[in-house]
Amino acid sequence: MLSESQKKRLITAAIYAPSADNSQPFQFRWQNDNTLELWIDPTRSGKASDNRFVLSDIALGAVLENIIVCADSFPLSTQIEYFPDGVQNELFIASIYFLPAERALDASDDLVGEIPKRCTDRRFPFKGPIKTQTIELLTNAAKQRDCDLLSFACKKTIKHVLPVIQQAETIRFKSKILHQELFSTVHFNNTQTEEGMPISVLAIEKPAQPMFKLMKKWSVMNFVNKIGGAAMLGFRSVRIPILFSPALVLITMKGKDRLSVIKAGRAIQRVWLQASQQGLSVQPYAAPGIFSLGYIACEDELKSQLDAVATQMRNIVNNNSATNDYGLMFLRIGYNKAVQHRSHRRPVESFVKN
Repeated sequence: MLSESQKKRLITAAIYAPSADNSQPFQFRWQNDNTLELWIDPTRSGKASDNRFVLSDIALGAVLENIIVCADSFPLSTQIEYFPDGVQNELFIASIYFLPAERALDASDDLVGEIPKRCTDRRFPFKGPIKTQTIELLTNAAKQRDCDLLSFACKKTIKHVLPVIQQAETIRFKSKILHQELFSTVHFNNTQTEEGMPISVLAIEKPAQPMFKLMKKWSVMNFVNKIGGAAMLGFRSVRIPILFSPALVLITMKGKDRLSVIKAGRAIQRVWLQASQQGLSVQPYAAPGIFSLGYIACEDELKSQLDAVATQMRNIVNNNSATNDYGLMFLRIGYNKAVQHRSHRRPVESFVKN
């Protein structure tokens, strides 16, 4: 039987998990003292880029990984039942059963201390180089969750994959639907917002912030797009940071069904925690992988561009791996000083499902 203190530690660890635009689309319910249910929050999920809950599933996978890492540190062993209600309830992601563990983890496997430290770093440049042994640690972290990791650690290979990331990011500003979804999460005046992203975490240069704020209006964004605004934003948010970083990695998964995506969310979080333990800064780029899965809901006139992203992603995986995996998430990695601005979380009690 878990104590109230242990329960609180598990949930606290869980809500440190990353989510798209800090949407925090997860809920928890204790079924009994040894069983925790994980749910998608219907009020914070299902938007255009979260069609078929792909972003929420990644986030719930990260939540699950944090819970497992925290439980391991007690030590407790865990058994996971995915989708306990099957297709009857698509929001009920998993039940986790906690059991006494036979022995504690080795210190090298204990990542629990990294859970509150992990955060997104959108600043640049990142410093290098990154040792081969470090990349191997990240690869092993992905493989532990039945995924894989492809690394791009020289300028030639980075420049080869850079266009698909830039193209996908550009689409986010060409689409009215995706533009409005993104800007609805950015807070320009509230630096302590518990959901979404305060402008400070986006690492946008001070002189550029007023123009970025104006772009919140689709009429302004649409006008700026006529003179290449979306392309310029893609250049600034993708090309410059990536070219000033020593490496990119791509997390790949074996299928694109929901369970595969959840497990990939676990892999992404485990890689991120391992990177944090190695002193690395990380910035995720989700758009290429999400777009390539084919579930995105946006304007028909952008379909050919989304298809082009999917084709490029398949080629990247096929050219760098002997598998038919799906590329899900790029991570820009390197070394930097500690982040000063980070997103916040809602109170623990707000995540409780009634």
